[in-house]
Amino acid sequence: MRYRLRTLLMQFTLRDLLWLIALVALVVVWRSDLAKQEAAYRDMLRFRMGNDSRDLSIILLVAKQHPEMLTELKAYEAANNKHLSERWSLNNRLSTLVNKATNLYKRDAENDLPPDG
Repeated sequence: MRYRLRTLLMQFTLRDLLWLIALVALVVVWRSDLAKQEAAYRDMLRFRMGNDSRDLSIILLVAKQHPEMLTELKAYEAANNKHLSERWSLNNRLSTLVNKATNLYKRDAENDLPPDG
C-alpha cells in the first residue's frame, strides 16, 4: 500500500497542518532554549569548580625554571579576578599560557636527556 504525498496531505485539513507546524516550531524553540540554559549552567559549574587547576599545575611546574611564566600567570589571575565578564578572552589567554608552558616543558625535557654513547 503506497501513499503519495499529495494524497496523504489531502487527508488532513489546512488547520491540522498549521497546528502541526506550530507544534514543531514550539518544540524547536523549547529545545534551543533548554540547550542555552544547559550551556549557561555548565559554564557556571565550571567556573565554580575552578576547572583551571590542571592547567595551572603545568604552568607552575614550568615556572620553576622560567620565571616569566610565573609573571604571566600572576597577570592572568589578576585579570581573572577583575574581569569575569570577559570569560572568553581569559580562557583564550589561559590556553595560550598552557600551550607555552607545555612547549617549554617538552623543550626542557629534550635538553635534559642524557647523551647516548
